[in-house]
Amino acid sequence: MYKLLIVDDEDVEREGMADFIQWEKYGISLAGTAWNGVEGYEEIQNQMPDIVITDIKMPVMNGIELIRKTREDFPDIVFIVLSGYGEYEYTSRAMELGVRHYILKPCDEAKIVEVIGKVTEELKVREEKKRKEDDMRTQVKRLAPRAREQMFRNVLLNREDIHKDFEAYLGECGIFRREVFLLAFHKEKWFDYLEQFVVTNIITELLGSSHVLLVTSIRNDVLLLLDGRVFDEIQPVIVKVKKEYEKFDSSPLQTAVSGRGSWEQIHGLYEEVSGLLKMGKIDADTDALWHGFYKDINREELMLINYRTLRDAKSYDAILFELYLGFVKMRLRGDLAGRKEAAILYVLDMLYEDEDNEQWLKEEDDRELLKLLADYISEKQGLHPGGDKEERRMRDILLGIYQNISSQELSIQWLTKEVLYMNQDYFGRVFSKCMKQKYSSYLLNVRIELAKRLIWYFPEIKLSQIAEEVGYPADGQYFSKTFRKSVGMSPSEYKDYIQKQA
Repeated sequence: MYKLLIVDDEDVEREGMADFIQWEKYGISLAGTAWNGVEGYEEIQNQMPDIVITDIKMPVMNGIELIRKTREDFPDIVFIVLSGYGEYEYTSRAMELGVRHYILKPCDEAKIVEVIGKVTEELKVREEKKRKEDDMRTQVKRLAPRAREQMFRNVLLNREDIHKDFEAYLGECGIFRREVFLLAFHKEKWFDYLEQFVVTNIITELLGSSHVLLVTSIRNDVLLLLDGRVFDEIQPVIVKVKKEYEKFDSSPLQTAVSGRGSWEQIHGLYEEVSGLLKMGKIDADTDALWHGFYKDINREELMLINYRTLRDAKSYDAILFELYLGFVKMRLRGDLAGRKEAAILYVLDMLYEDEDNEQWLKEEDDRELLKLLADYISEKQGLHPGGDKEERRMRDILLGIYQNISSQELSIQWLTKEVLYMNQDYFGRVFSKCMKQKYSSYLLNVRIELAKRLIWYFPEIKLSQIAEEVGYPADGQYFSKTFRKSVGMSPSEYKDYIQKQA
């Protein structure tokens, strides 16, 4: 039953409501009566009623003052106001205090019971809502750490169906109106669960558990959702984490920090740190890549050519592959000159900061630009072939392959006759000696690897586009058959596989 208190300075009205209405019949227990607001507030403190029926005009403390004082200390109590004709000013003030139930004097049992029915329904709805919220809190609290981790991962990857549970968890953390940010750690090999625990444990000890909201891993990255209030404290924490982690594992940790944002922007914050991590480390003195370091470069441009891959390349072939892949990405994105220039200049500035890197942007032909950049980077990396004739010829062969890899005519006969002007037998000997495999196998592997990287970068890409870019007919049938034979699954299945790996 709901407890009811009646406050009215008119004895007839007050006692009439108290004595002549069978409150139990309507699910109400009468907690008491009071003749003015002061006495009514004392009874509210003592009895803690669910409902208060109060007159507006009373001596000592009127109904408006009683409502205002009660709202401050007991906001869940529902008020029903008794008002007479001409008391509109009081009624308006009561509405401003959130009162929505009124009984006009003179009143009878039917009027009172009708309003009481509405109030009890409101209380039932409120209780049901509170019960569901309590159940949700209990459910969230019972979520195993790995379940919360998966939930967080899904939000970062923008899987909409889990947002409701995530909102419930954030409500428990009390951060709906608070800024958050992402801290990411990357290593070349996958983080195992123990390594993730080590990183998380160090940060939790340094920042406090209340500021480390959620943790998960995606591929080679560990990601922590942190309270925005510790954003200015994070740099020395990163330095400490790296120093301590070196004692556990010598593998270098790459770090990225997003900007601050609301919980609704978490997916965007993840895109920020992902873009930063794709850049790689700037120099040995840089502890982390921060949001805003490259504000003049579009995020999409930063992902066109992988800076880390070029920096760590061990062969001319690897350099050509990454550059060519970047050119294909630009082409498929609908390449604009400004985007290509920004992407190439960014990569060269990261690799060779003190050089005149803009000189390479004067070349407009992609085939020639591929040669110039590959030669320049390989020379700077110490990979440029020296005086050995076969090494120089092998460089020409590889360049010829990548400059024509989208051509369906890229056979040994066509390549040697139309591009290299080279004897076929000599080509075969040089290629087998330098690459340790047959030309047909090499070409197949390169084309399939390009296709895999394009699917990874463009999940929405059409099969016909991939096929054409890597030298197969646009209908995609032969390409799909070859892809399945090499990879063990169709291009569509590979796309699903990639998404599940995330």
